[in-house]
Amino acid sequence: MKRFFNTAGPCQSDIHYTLDPLARLSSVRELVDSRKYFILHAPRQVGKTTTMISFVQTLNQEGKYIALYMNVESAQTTRNRVEAANKTFLSVMDSMIRYYLPKMYWPSPECTQITDWEDGFRTFLSRWCTELPKPLVLFIDEADALIGDSLLSLLRQLRSGYSQRPDGFPHSVALIGLRDIRDYRIYSESEKRFVIGGSAFNIKDKSLTISNFTLEDVRNLYAMHTAETGQQFTDAAVEMIFDQSQGQPWLVNALGRELCFGGHKVPDNRTIVPEDVYGAGEILIQRRDTHIDHLADKLTEPRVMRVVERILAGGDNGFTEGDAGYNDDVQYVKDLGLIRNTPEGLAISNPIYREVVPRHLTWAREQFWASDPAWYIGADGKLNMENVLARFFAFYKENGEVMEKSKYYPESAHHLMFMAWLQRIVNGGGYIRREYAAGLGFIDMVVEFNGDKFIFELKTDRNYKPDNALDQIARYIRRMNQRQGYLMVFRKKITDVEKVGERELIEYQGLKVHLIWL
Repeated sequence: MKRFFNTAGPCQSDIHYTLDPLARLSSVRELVDSRKYFILHAPRQVGKTTTMISFVQTLNQEGKYIALYMNVESAQTTRNRVEAANKTFLSVMDSMIRYYLPKMYWPSPECTQITDWEDGFRTFLSRWCTELPKPLVLFIDEADALIGDSLLSLLRQLRSGYSQRPDGFPHSVALIGLRDIRDYRIYSESEKRFVIGGSAFNIKDKSLTISNFTLEDVRNLYAMHTAETGQQFTDAAVEMIFDQSQGQPWLVNALGRELCFGGHKVPDNRTIVPEDVYGAGEILIQRRDTHIDHLADKLTEPRVMRVVERILAGGDNGFTEGDAGYNDDVQYVKDLGLIRNTPEGLAISNPIYREVVPRHLTWAREQFWASDPAWYIGADGKLNMENVLARFFAFYKENGEVMEKSKYYPESAHHLMFMAWLQRIVNGGGYIRREYAAGLGFIDMVVEFNGDKFIFELKTDRNYKPDNALDQIARYIRRMNQRQGYLMVFRKKITDVEKVGERELIEYQGLKVHLIWL
């Protein structure tokens, strides 16, 4: 069977194009050898499970340790029922023991004769480790899926047995999840208080994370497809894949799957070029597979909204870096893989996610707007942008006040409204590319349609400074190799609808800037 790009579950090298999973996590062996208990955290679908399963197999083949992987997500339903959680832990562990380990290492019946299930997981581990001829290394996946007292119980039982390692308790333990344990705020129903995860698991030595693929990783992964099928990628196409995904492993594989195996696959006898990559990215954005849909669904969570709104609006939204609640929210959204730090400030993690955010936030609204693209396209197939703007101004006069009362993202509602209007028009005939970050104070957009490029910069009146704004859009116009652009300034409140669409043509540094107030 030919191998393919994997986008569902852990990679298996016999059927998937797979890089060495441990190459991105070189320090894990030292932690195991040093009897450390540690955290491995990273966003969804970056390779945590693939890496840990591979490491378990490697350790067992080497023979120094007995290594076991287990996933405790099924115990999430136990919530604060500690006894039920411990029974689930043991049930999962029994299944994994029988799957991964030879019969000689299976626990005796005495190990599972538990009388106190409040402490049942620790009791089992203590008894089993005394029976094993070699130290046990345990990897517990989806630990942060647990809730309340069930999670506290797991952490405290591991802490309780820690001093008996390696003969009477696991030699080394890794907890695997989305977030670092220090970021857990766990509500204990039994104690009626919040417990900080770091205090419940203060035996943790270190927190590790798995980085995204590098450009060289992407080259090597796609070279496997070339070696097995003969299909080539231009260097520019591979660089485009890296640029659009920023090395996020699921996106890298999803783009490869779409380009090489999907419904719009490039023929095997044709070299893949950057235009193909743009098309594949657009398909992923529109189709919203599970991974992208999961991230999009998070956008209406209050703590996610609080951070992403700042990025969309380009300002601080009244929050300061010293605001502990805001800082916690930032870390949470980083752990989801949705944002990252850049020199310009917090930004959406990659260009594909950057397109997903505004489209998801405006999709439902978009469906109710009468905006037939044919109204704006001439006989030559070109987009009449002046017609687009005129119709938007009329629409905005009637509906702009509604956006001011938006429940979600009120600070950026006007920006989103305009982007949605453009999106509906260009769908199927062009592309919109957006750049925005928390520290920029604006959104840059380029609309590409039938060979033409239209440059936009969106600002709010509270962060509009004429000289800075003109400098900013001038740089963007030149970077896009154009001669003119639109600088659109949105007022926080519409006080006079007759002023909506006021415009001025400014000659600036040899360029034409259409300044428009809304």
